[in-house]
Amino acid sequence: MISKIVKFGSVGALGSVTNITIFSVLTFLGANYNVASVSAFLIAVTQNYTLNKKWTFKEHNTKTRKKFIKYFILNFSSFFINLLVLNIIVLNFGDDNLTKILAQLLGIFTAMGFNFLGSYLIIFAKSKDEDE
Repeated sequence: MISKIVKFGSVGALGSVTNITIFSVLTFLGANYNVASVSAFLIAVTQNYTLNKKWTFKEHNTKTRKKFIKYFILNFSSFFINLLVLNIIVLNFGDDNLTKILAQLLGIFTAMGFNFLGSYLIIFAKSKDEDE
């Protein structure tokens, strides 16, 4: 279980880098911060699913459509937490680019625990029986 948490955290860290990079580029290019956040989420969630499936949970089933849909729904649910945190911080502390980027980072970290539990208990549940 510990190795899965470490791997999940590593994938999440990489996903966070992907997310914040895309979010930052779009924000600096003048995109609305909510649009930038959605775009960054869609790319990062696809990347994270692929890495978690193959590396963290060692799921080699080639039929991934249903799992990806469940994973997407789980992550989309937590994405609302991310957007809530992002908007609360921006509305209360300002809409300068640094504030928006820090708010996005805080939103990402807020949802990480929820994502791990959902991935472990629901999405990749069969992997629980594998040797650690």
